[in-house]
Amino acid sequence: MVQLVCSDKVYEKLSRELSRNQIEINPNSDWALVEKGYEFPGDKLCIVFDGIDYMDVIRLLVSGIRENELKTDTLAGISENKYAVMEPKDVRYLEAGSDGIVACTKTNRYHIRETLQYYENVWAAKGFIRINKSQLVNLLHVKEIIPWFNSRYMLRMDNGAELEVSKMFSKKLRHTLNL
Repeated sequence: MVQLVCSDKVYEKLSRELSRNQIEINPNSDWALVEKGYEFPGDKLCIVFDGIDYMDVIRLLVSGIRENELKTDTLAGISENKYAVMEPKDVRYLEAGSDGIVACTKTNRYHIRETLQYYENVWAAKGFIRINKSQLVNLLHVKEIIPWFNSRYMLRMDNGAELEVSKMFSKKLRHTLNL
């Protein structure tokens, strides 16, 4: 249970995501999520967040509450009618396309079942970060970060792939890597 103290727009987004993760919103909770600029409930433990980064709050809650549930030390994917089991460290990046989610390794591409949002939530602690609306990248496999046009970046991976960081996700990349 958690109390929300935020704008109507953020409340709508947070309540949808909290509901999706079976976390109840209750004003009588012992702690609250408070958007920057809003007044803290004095009698509760508060987590303050920037409205634009509301998904970080969801990741924090889900990883803390469901730590035992979200054990994902391996990943199963299918390629050429064969399944392979891989560790997150072997995945260079995850990509959403018209035919589903693909995990790209050094040598192959594997179709996987979960959503990018799922892996963004679960694998954030393993060094994965969203770089645009359809890709998550494993920062351990980034060879070069090249400044690009319009406050964007190009990431050159150790397998030779080049991935573009959109303007919207550039701020988070800069913040994560202290650029």
